[in-house]
Amino acid sequence: MKYENAKDILPAKLLEEVQKYAGGKLIYIPKEEKTKGWGEASGYREKLNKRNAAICSRYSSGKSIMEIAEEFFLSPETIKKLVYGKKVNLPMFSKTITSAQHYANAGMGEEWVRTYLSYLDQDMPDISDYFMTELVRIPLRFIEQISDAEIEVTADSAFDVPLIVMYENKEFTAPFQPGFLQNLKSEKRNSQYAFVFARNDEYSYFWNNYGKNFQR
Repeated sequence: MKYENAKDILPAKLLEEVQKYAGGKLIYIPKEEKTKGWGEASGYREKLNKRNAAICSRYSSGKSIMEIAEEFFLSPETIKKLVYGKKVNLPMFSKTITSAQHYANAGMGEEWVRTYLSYLDQDMPDISDYFMTELVRIPLRFIEQISDAEIEVTADSAFDVPLIVMYENKEFTAPFQPGFLQNLKSEKRNSQYAFVFARNDEYSYFWNNYGKNFQR
């Protein structure tokens, strides 16, 4: 490493102080660490960016300004500034595994599920009551199937869609997509990508007994 003579770069008074402690020694002076920006150390900025991306996602999926304002407890003017002005880096939404993976990689898997369920006219599970996994492959043998008489099977179901799976009372179900699940099983599929919601009070049992069976 190339070194420089301290007398050529340090003020005389500072050089005198350095000589008291390290005169004649070769010392390394590290670069000053870059100060983190506002909110970076606490993680608040990341949370804010995800919230803003979620707001833009709601708007692009058809929610009104007032509906979004009420949901996020913000003024309509704030919502307008976000959806009309600031560009938010949000993955493109589509009802596909690839889109779900992009959202999950951005830390916004919950937003993909929420948007997807809105297309099905279904409500998002209360996330405060559940732990939601990343996008994983789940063996279909785990999932209980509703009897044929209770569901309507859609013949044109695309297999490139993740399942939304619930784990409650030590059982896996797919209450939002019963027809899709039946189609997967009738096609002899062994597994499918899924977001799994496990109740908080059953999470330990769920992960200890089934976690090793999931693949990303």
